[in-house]
Amino acid sequence: MEELISKKELLDLTNISYGQLYRWKRMNIIPEDWFIKKSSTTGQETFFRRDKILERIELILSMKDGTSLEEIAALFNKEEGEKVFDIEYIMAKEAISTAAREVFNSLYGDIKEVEKKELIILAVIEKYLLQSIITVDEIKMLGTMLSEAFGKLYKEESKLLLFRKFGISFIVGCHNQDEVIVDSSAVKIMEIDLIKEVSEMSLKLV
Repeated sequence: MEELISKKELLDLTNISYGQLYRWKRMNIIPEDWFIKKSSTTGQETFFRRDKILERIELILSMKDGTSLEEIAALFNKEEGEKVFDIEYIMAKEAISTAAREVFNSLYGDIKEVEKKELIILAVIEKYLLQSIITVDEIKMLGTMLSEAFGKLYKEESKLLLFRKFGISFIVGCHNQDEVIVDSSAVKIMEIDLIKEVSEMSLKLV
């Protein structure tokens, strides 16, 4: 069972205010359904899933000085959105390597601006393909999945999972990993939290 943290403990631990927390809630930087109401001896108390809320607040605080709350909120927008990222700027910030860009260009052409789904592909090339964890064909599979289903998958809790069985790769997109059941002989090679990947890449661009 996942560990919970109370609102009071969260505010004390992170040194944020009640007002900040609820401002982020209103802007959907922290989703409303992350606020879990439970009965307590004093009435009703608010709790959060500890690891997830602490990770999100750490990200918000690390970005806040150089990024507006509106820009942070846009990162967690569940729609595909209009936000684009300039490749030259990404390179200048050293968010990806020259090798990652070359692989990306070989697959998708010399694109000057990318959207969130391409930003995820760049991140995966950097973290997994260049480390020989996945193959070029698997990157292509990932790109096809994102192209076809990005609007449905870019949501809280959603992930892409890459499995292999007998050398055959397949990708599963899911909104809740706990509900995914695959053959026990299949090996999970990669697990991608889409919103987290975009957020981490965006953090490098601040």
